[in-house]
Amino acid sequence: MAKTKVSSELQEAILSLPQKEKNKLLIRLINKDELLVEQLHYKLLENTESDLVFRRSEIHEQISQIFKHYSIPYYKDLLYFIKSGVTLINRHFKVTKDKKGELELLIHLYIQAKESVPGIKSNWKDQVFKVKFQEYSLTKTKKMNTLLNDIHEDFRVEYEDSLASIQNYITEL
Repeated sequence: MAKTKVSSELQEAILSLPQKEKNKLLIRLINKDELLVEQLHYKLLENTESDLVFRRSEIHEQISQIFKHYSIPYYKDLLYFIKSGVTLINRHFKVTKDKKGELELLIHLYIQAKESVPGIKSNWKDQVFKVKFQEYSLTKTKKMNTLLNDIHEDFRVEYEDSLASIQNYITEL
């Protein structure tokens, strides 16, 4: 959807509206964007460390459930479920701006994949998806390295071994 630029005349007219009318318009506009509603809910009503930990643990559990309840015999399936997990994590980051949580959840996602899918089948039909999985995962490990460099030094030690393990897993496929 293309964004239209609001003219300065319209801006002035909107700003001159009574406060009650502006509030109604604002609420109507906010309700049209689900992500914005979730961001505002988090920022205005939840913004505490315990709420952040709760949100992280919910996504952590959803990722664990993906690998417990579904059979993943091929790289095509693994790629699908990894992308599903990354979608959950990206949504979490867009709402909370939690870099440490994003890193933690990405590491958890790949560790779950590594542990839950040890004997993945690789046939000639699935080779394309194996390559796609490796390429996609390598871009995610680059992102994890960037996130690791962005967080405080004290937290880096916690994640370095896990990240190295994930990188070895991807390159050894």
